[in-house]
Amino acid sequence: MHLEFKQATYGTSDGDKKELLKDISSFANTLGGHLVIGVEEDNGTAIALSPLSGMDVDQELLRLENIARSGVEPPVLGLRMKRVAVTGGDVIAMHVPRSYNPPHRVIFRNSNRYYARNSAGAYEPSLEELRRLFGEQRTIEEQAQTFIEERLLRIQAGDAPMPIPVEKGVTVMHLVPLPDLGAGRRIEIPAMREQHLAFMPMGASGMSWRVNLDGFNLFRGGEVCNGYTQVFRDGSLEATSTSMIADRDGRRLLPSLAIPERFIQSLSSYIGGLRALEASPPVLLRISFTGMNGVRMGVDPMRVMDEPPSYEREELRLPHTVISEYRDDGNYEQVIAEQMDFLWNAFDFDRCFYFDEDGNWVGGH
Repeated sequence: MHLEFKQATYGTSDGDKKELLKDISSFANTLGGHLVIGVEEDNGTAIALSPLSGMDVDQELLRLENIARSGVEPPVLGLRMKRVAVTGGDVIAMHVPRSYNPPHRVIFRNSNRYYARNSAGAYEPSLEELRRLFGEQRTIEEQAQTFIEERLLRIQAGDAPMPIPVEKGVTVMHLVPLPDLGAGRRIEIPAMREQHLAFMPMGASGMSWRVNLDGFNLFRGGEVCNGYTQVFRDGSLEATSTSMIADRDGRRLLPSLAIPERFIQSLSSYIGGLRALEASPPVLLRISFTGMNGVRMGVDPMRVMDEPPSYEREELRLPHTVISEYRDDGNYEQVIAEQMDFLWNAFDFDRCFYFDEDGNWVGGH
């Protein structure tokens, strides 16, 4: 990831605005980067602060964001700008993630140009480089799916970060920040530890944690560990639970009301933690179940005519969902609504009736 400095902010002329868009798109089309405005540099090395003065910095942030939003196609998801107070004033820090859906082109004032970036700065890529960029979105998604498949195989083989009773059946939630996958980003362990409350294992009322080679692991204590959350160094997350499938009088059931409630709570908390760690959206979500052969959906008999059929395969892997942006309100009910519709389809239901048609949670009402 690149780091560049600018002593003064971008001007108001068309050329200045195109320069901003060129910097943003070239960062996004390669490995991402940080741009700090208000720092004097010499050959790429910061030598002195040069705080912004004589302007409303909040208004300047809004101006830059508006230019970026309308001048790059497709928009760069996960682009973040903020003011940072320093001695003598403020600087603007801009984070441009490595794009999940490149290439991005500058379209301001009828422009139609693509940019990439290397150690010498921004440049226009060759036709071969553009072909590679156009194929990169599929490549990143494939890498994420491969990562998840490998993790599921490890869990089933008893090679999880914590020993869990896989014979009970395991519910697994994976979250993969797509721009950070394979980009070489490493989140520091102290930062993970600071956000540990956001990564509570699914359904747990307490937890312990420890550092491991992959990153930071939080697990349910007791004689048997019934679930853990593993936060990987690149921001990917794996959460497991062996207590989602209930055993009632010898029948194995998925509690239809408790399952989505637990997912809503966990997803909102996990995404909040990843946002605090500055993991880059979009984030791919995948929910999987093992040990499902013979499991039934435990639905209130007053709400259905006939008992739903049991699931007759060992694994149930729901289609993935891509969470394109972080929500300021932290509400991801619609994401879980889509996932629960997939889950209920597996048990011969049209949809999960604990959400309304817009994907809002209505519970058992």
